[in-house]
Amino acid sequence: MKYIKTKTDYGYDETYAKWNGKFLDENSYDEVFTITEDTAIMKPVNSVDGSDVPLAYVITNAYPNDNVRDTLMSITETTTMRANCSGPIDKTEMEDKGLVEGINYQLRSPNSYQTKMKNGEWGMIAYANEIHSVMIGFKRGRFTGTIESSGWTKDNPERWEALQEISKYNEDAFKKANPYIYENQRTFAESYIDPKHRVGGGIFTTLSANRYNAGQSTKMSAHIDSGDVNAGLTTMCCFRKGEYTGAYLAFPQYRIAIDAPDNSVVIADSNRLHGVTEIHGEGERFSCVAYCDGRLATKGSAGKQVKAVGRFAKDTTPNLEGFLE
Repeated sequence: MKYIKTKTDYGYDETYAKWNGKFLDENSYDEVFTITEDTAIMKPVNSVDGSDVPLAYVITNAYPNDNVRDTLMSITETTTMRANCSGPIDKTEMEDKGLVEGINYQLRSPNSYQTKMKNGEWGMIAYANEIHSVMIGFKRGRFTGTIESSGWTKDNPERWEALQEISKYNEDAFKKANPYIYENQRTFAESYIDPKHRVGGGIFTTLSANRYNAGQSTKMSAHIDSGDVNAGLTTMCCFRKGEYTGAYLAFPQYRIAIDAPDNSVVIADSNRLHGVTEIHGEGERFSCVAYCDGRLATKGSAGKQVKAVGRFAKDTTPNLEGFLE
């Protein structure tokens, strides 16, 4: 496996203040790693025992068939519910939709807005820019706090079944990249998460299918995946169609960007600010993030009792480091 040690750490707080919620461009990175073989990318600092701290791995030729690729390419749905990923609200685009600030809508944050209801009051739901991104698998209801399948999952049983393979092949890539962290995360998932809430019975609970092209969703703003288990790693399979440039997975804190090849799996620290740079050309990039949402924990293990974590619950996301203590 090729080894790369990053050189720069801009700092977590400094990076967050400068880039969170914003689109990443060439000013957010100094170097692009174009991946052609299995690669380990390490942070510039070492752990207390002197060992490397992984930022990301890329495993090439990860899928032996086209089942997942074809299913991801068939997904055309969009969402306006991912404010952390869809970038600042463009007022000009809002006006093109017939929405005027202060009359039809008002900003709730730089990346979200709420619309005016018929009774003249502002609605409770926050909307964002429309992007090609779909939540698949299991989640906690926004208002009920109960664990349920996402709307797409309920409406597309055949395609949901086809995506079960992500559990096997992303896990295989994870094990190959870092068997120690994988084993810890597997033990965590099996101890805390009910099997019926795990994709294919594996270590992941939830998928996020994303599509990038020059026609609509060209990029994804910098964000942190807050639902992912702390101290764990998140996986993402990546497929390419046609020719394009850009669509790099960028980590501004470490001033690097990754150009992932077709049919690869990226295993990365999603608790560090990251985003996807703008895509150029006629081609498309399809990816599917597979992760373990710690908020779905309902089981206790190793003497620890984990309460259900919903919108109105007081518990925080279970922590892998705490589990290993």
